[in-house]
Amino acid sequence: MKISEQIATSKMSGLQLRAVILAIAMVVLDGYDLAVMSFTAPFVQKDYGTNNSLLGLVMSGALIGMFVGSVLVAPLGDRFGRRNLAMAATATVMVGMAIGPIGKDMAVLLASRIVTGVGIGMLIAIVGVILAEYTNKRSYPIAMGFSAASVNIGAALGAGIIGPMITAAPFATLAYPFGGWRFAFTIGAALALVTFIGTVVLFPESITWLAEGRAKDSLPRLNLLLGKMSQPILQELPPTESAEVNQKGAIRTVFAPGVRWKTILMVIGYIAFMITFYFVNTWVPKTITAANPLASGAPNMTLSAPSTLATSVGGMIGMVLFGVIALKVNVRPLTTIFVVLGAAGVIWFAMSGTQVPTAFILIGVASFFFSAGTSGFYTIVPRLYPTLARATGYGIVIGAGRLGGIAAPILGGMVLDAGFSIKAAFTIFAMPLLVAGLSVLILHIGSRRKEVEITHAVPQPA
Repeated sequence: MKISEQIATSKMSGLQLRAVILAIAMVVLDGYDLAVMSFTAPFVQKDYGTNNSLLGLVMSGALIGMFVGSVLVAPLGDRFGRRNLAMAATATVMVGMAIGPIGKDMAVLLASRIVTGVGIGMLIAIVGVILAEYTNKRSYPIAMGFSAASVNIGAALGAGIIGPMITAAPFATLAYPFGGWRFAFTIGAALALVTFIGTVVLFPESITWLAEGRAKDSLPRLNLLLGKMSQPILQELPPTESAEVNQKGAIRTVFAPGVRWKTILMVIGYIAFMITFYFVNTWVPKTITAANPLASGAPNMTLSAPSTLATSVGGMIGMVLFGVIALKVNVRPLTTIFVVLGAAGVIWFAMSGTQVPTAFILIGVASFFFSAGTSGFYTIVPRLYPTLARATGYGIVIGAGRLGGIAAPILGGMVLDAGFSIKAAFTIFAMPLLVAGLSVLILHIGSRRKEVEITHAVPQPA
């Protein structure tokens, strides 16, 4: 029996739980990073006096970095080890967050967002692979659900706790570069430092990566991990599961015949999903603060953090529930249903007005459904590829999807600056969710047909 099959049918050990918890903690960083520019955007814009289009570019800075980290850097994990990449990623996030408070113009803030994004992009690729390898069959959908929900947990931490602090004493009046909106970036750097230490001390190497003999001491390291998981010790490394990858290379494997169509579908679907996801998460706070002005007519900045919190909490609950339902229902059609309902929810929010508290409830409901698409893609994509191409394939799909995230804040700023109404803008940006749902549905139907063809091609006993 293969190691992966042994783990899939065994009980979860303490080591596996530790790996899952640390991986989820890394995703919390992603969520905090997503939220930090969202709830600080009104303050940044006021501080620097910039327009929506330039603000949208800075909002997209992290996504530009994520694309680089996921597509260009994350594949190094297939060569040098996933643990090494995880340590480099958390260190990069820490540096990127630390740059943010130092600058006094938008250029430095943009650089901060790009560097942070590179680290986040690397983390995203690693987390999906580790969760796929360290969870058993029963726990996998729930682990992926909690992993995806951790994006919203991080966002809720930022919006619910740190967001209000940046306008309250003494945090609003701390000396430069720690006071006001810059305080949120300081906290982000501190969180990244804690995660980096945890990764160095506790994070295990990928089991299947070691099983492929990619390091000189792969066998003793693998046996050490297997022993801690109460799995049988090996006398020698198992036969490689990735002969095709070794021959073709990871990138060529990801785009090989029979796999290429799956990769392309998931790239299209995830780009579309990210367009809506990032448009909503980045522009909802500014939309609600502007739609509920103070008596003076100025935007009500106190609504920025609660807006992000409402989106985060709704998404967090939806992702966890998605993981529970996925224990009983095929994750691919389930993903389609959730994201299509999410599109309806975003349109409902747009058409029903942006007055609080109704706006908080409606955007929470919309996020409940469409945010679950993150769980769906995170669960589906890693298992499309063999072991030594997994980080590469996952990184390409998730990284390419960030192109949609990069475009969303910029296009959103341009659409709003062009005079489109809030109803029109949010309706337009809800449509990509339909494309995402259709892509996953086509993958499901095509995969089922392939399985049927293979079954019929196998000679049956007389």
